[in-house]
Amino acid sequence: MKTVGLRSIVLYILLFAFLGGVGWLLLNLFIHGSQWVMQPYNGHIHIDGALGDIEDRDGNLLAHTEDGSRVYSDSETTRRALLHTVGDTDGFISTSAQYTFQNKLTGYNPIFGLNRTVFSELGTTLKLTLDSEACAAAYNAMEGHNGGAIFYNYKNGNILCKVSAPGYDPMNVPENIDSDPEYKGAYLDNTLSGAFTPGSTFKLVTCFAAMEKWPDTWTELTYSCEESEDIGGSDITCLGYHGEQDMQAALGNSCNLYFAKLANDIGAADLQKAAEKLDFNKPLDFSSIEIAESECDLSGANANQLGWAGVGQYTVLANPYHMMTVMGAIANGGTYVEPRLTEDGGLFGGPGGSGGTLMTQAQANNLKAMMRGNVSTYYGDWLFPEGLNVCAKTGTGEINEEQDPNCWMVGFCDSESYPIAFAVLVEESNNSLGAAGGVVNAVLSELIY
Repeated sequence: MKTVGLRSIVLYILLFAFLGGVGWLLLNLFIHGSQWVMQPYNGHIHIDGALGDIEDRDGNLLAHTEDGSRVYSDSETTRRALLHTVGDTDGFISTSAQYTFQNKLTGYNPIFGLNRTVFSELGTTLKLTLDSEACAAAYNAMEGHNGGAIFYNYKNGNILCKVSAPGYDPMNVPENIDSDPEYKGAYLDNTLSGAFTPGSTFKLVTCFAAMEKWPDTWTELTYSCEESEDIGGSDITCLGYHGEQDMQAALGNSCNLYFAKLANDIGAADLQKAAEKLDFNKPLDFSSIEIAESECDLSGANANQLGWAGVGQYTVLANPYHMMTVMGAIANGGTYVEPRLTEDGGLFGGPGGSGGTLMTQAQANNLKAMMRGNVSTYYGDWLFPEGLNVCAKTGTGEINEEQDPNCWMVGFCDSESYPIAFAVLVEESNNSLGAAGGVVNAVLSELIY
């Protein structure tokens, strides 16, 4: 009898193990099934019209399946501009909508899988929030430079433009794409997966750190600029002789010496703490996609290094998507809206809810006023379409002596009609207003007219 009882126990254990394994398999099928079936080696997804259409916000067709082949926009410029957003046929761009929305585009469901049923064609069209013509305008305005441009509506979260370069035409993939240096990084979406020296755009973070440390007296902070000064044993240089100036003037002049001295008075620990309140050194994600971290690690920095960090150099790095959300927070009174690429839910969708509060409303209003002063007093409103009340900051991120710097512009439109925040990076250029500012102007002109 003992033997029978022992056998029963063993059988029960095996039964429970079997049922547990089946349950675990079913759970993972519901959670990961769409990812498993959508691996690039599964040819079934590319035949018999198995992938649905992708459209922009105006219904322009960006990708569809025709005679068993994936076909993209009729415009080569649009295909190149939207490569990293729409995706490629081979699935190499894993941050794209075509890769990430694979279950919707195939009509996949956990019960029937990819088998064609009467339900398979329902809801397989994917409508994106972006404007393909604005993306093409951004691509053209980058004039062959690498970089990234991302714009969104900071009230509802809709991404309006997202462009990354280098890239290629997904209808004519170069045979030497993996060996030609021209295509190095072509599979990488710079707006989501890249981090770059921010240059003077980081001065906004230094301003915020001053507001954090001296909430009642930061407006009284003045420093002198005489083009070059020894700080911490080495010179920190500026592009001009600005004399004694307050923060508003220094931000407009983009004065390196002012912000180098300010950073040292704030201190490394407090500057890094303020940056982290703005989501530096923090893993962000765009739904299922992990965003490259913006970095600000000032531990062990000496006075000279801290000074250069305060102006956006040293080891500081910034991601365009992240910088866009910071701009959205400034525009929105301190809280930014979570970006989305579709309006109907899903991995890139959602209700456009709060992404987080980065600063107080007073701090946001102070930064907004100074950024508006940059444009109205220093850059010129003529640079942008009329009536948008653009608030912005340029930046020039020095890389090394062999390369031209990276040019940035970050900002937003202080406009009820056009609540648009943006971050633009143009690599290896020498003119932030002309290069990055030119991209901003081209995109805004396309979005409002």
